[in-house]
Amino acid sequence: MRSAALLTSAAALVARPTPRHPPLKRGSTAENTDYAATLSQHTALAPFAAHVERELVQRFGARETERVRQSWRLADAGYVHFDQIVPGHEYMKQEARSYVPGLNPVAFWDTSSMAWARTLEESWEVVRDEFERVALQDAKRTKRVGNNVWAGAADSDSAQKYGQDWKTLVLMDRTTWDPVNSKLFPRTAKLLADAEAPIVEAFFAAMTPRSRINPHTDSCNFILTSHLGLRIPEGCSLTVGDETRTWTEGGVMLFDTSLYHDAANDSDDTRYILMLRTWHPELSDVERKALQFLFDVLDVPDLISSDPVAQFRAEHELAGLRTRPEVRARAAPPDALEPRPKQQGNKKKKKKKQARTRAGGFGVST
Repeated sequence: MRSAALLTSAAALVARPTPRHPPLKRGSTAENTDYAATLSQHTALAPFAAHVERELVQRFGARETERVRQSWRLADAGYVHFDQIVPGHEYMKQEARSYVPGLNPVAFWDTSSMAWARTLEESWEVVRDEFERVALQDAKRTKRVGNNVWAGAADSDSAQKYGQDWKTLVLMDRTTWDPVNSKLFPRTAKLLADAEAPIVEAFFAAMTPRSRINPHTDSCNFILTSHLGLRIPEGCSLTVGDETRTWTEGGVMLFDTSLYHDAANDSDDTRYILMLRTWHPELSDVERKALQFLFDVLDVPDLISSDPVAQFRAEHELAGLRTRPEVRARAAPPDALEPRPKQQGNKKKKKKKQARTRAGGFGVST
């Protein structure tokens, strides 16, 4: 079914970017930059995709969302953007399966004028101290009570590019706070929220001694990657495009991982960073909101349901996902923090109501 194909291709818009292919050999000519031709040929959308596009226009405007809607259509068409930016250079090329036209590919961005980056650098010890206390000093307990702590590569393709020794501890995934891990690191989560960092994902990343991350692309051009150095031994380096840099403890780097890049830890110690996925700086505020809406709809399809009750429940669910757990707990009324006493008189009614609630939003009508 085309609707299933759409969700498969559009999943790249919301799933954590994964490496695709190693750099092509020098002199290869596999460019594919004519997205306009793909758009002109791909005019018929699946019902769900068409519904989402209509909602984008209605909520955010046609002119304001033109590039986002182009990205949505390109994903549906299976378009893969490939641009050999510097002829013959094995790293200065961009590959993106999730592609918003018109965004400049810059290897490393200057963060000196970005308030959120300055805030993180000024308060980086907050992150480091909490990380060392929870993740390192209390590692056994964190591993026991945390959610998927220090997870490795999700699939064989990722393992091939990142290596088996690259591990992550997720705080936020697709703008949704992990309800367990974010409570283990409340000061870090609060700092990210207070800094108003334009993040889509946040996680700690460990790179073991004498390991490498092979050349790859994250295949998405509208989300960049940022690193805050926490524990950086000598002998670590990051290459993006035609530039190689080293991490610094307390320093923020922002770079475009739709360009080919790799990393190395040639030291005898583990390198630790706080890794963020952020919106591309050249996206407008409306475009960010529109892309966020795509994330939300693919996570909670009933946001565009024709049933007002289902839509209300979806909006309530989404609001909860966006709120840090400790804030949600403080905002809840006292009787919501504990299960209410059972009432024997309407026990059967309550069971039926709970069943409908769990079924609500399960799947997408096409």
